[in-house]
Amino acid sequence: MWGYVRQNLIQHVRANAVAYFFTILIFLIGVVLGALSVKILPADQKAELAGYLQIFFNGLGSGQGDVAGLLGTVMFHNAKVIGLMWLLGFTIVGIPFVLFILFTRGFIIGFTVGFLVNEYIVKGLLFALAAVLPHNFLVIPAVFITSVAATNFSLMLLKRKGNSSGNLLYASFAYSCLCLIMVIVMLLAALVEVYISPVFMKMIVNMFLNG
Repeated sequence: MWGYVRQNLIQHVRANAVAYFFTILIFLIGVVLGALSVKILPADQKAELAGYLQIFFNGLGSGQGDVAGLLGTVMFHNAKVIGLMWLLGFTIVGIPFVLFILFTRGFIIGFTVGFLVNEYIVKGLLFALAAVLPHNFLVIPAVFITSVAATNFSLMLLKRKGNSSGNLLYASFAYSCLCLIMVIVMLLAALVEVYISPVFMKMIVNMFLNG
């Protein structure tokens, strides 16, 4: 089954190479602008964010936190992102909003990494890698695939005058199945974010506290 799914995903990516190029471009623009925005952030806001970050480091280092509650929150948020993009795909005007979600995701990642590196240099980079990379290996491809699928489906609805209701129903089912698979991927990403990423994050935090 998974071999069949993988084969179809590869075909999907190849058939939409141009769409993925622009999708990645928008995401990278978000990352760059997010990183650059750290430079123009007022000093008092930087200090406030650094203070909150230090509280987070102390809590992480002491092992405090409701893991089960956090897992539920992250799973809900991840599923909500895919669900929102799925719904937007059913609207003809949903394309700009899908792209905005993609841009925002890149901006947040860029700002997070940029702020940590700006404040803590090498340790900040290590912490950013530990906090951002593991789960995003699953999140980013899932968001890319969903955004392209939502855009394609929305464009198909715009041109649906030549489509029969049967073709539209089949396309809706295929689109929904793909988004459902991406929800599963995002739920797996939540497990990585809650149970695996903190292991690496705690190692870096101990360097912060002891350094």
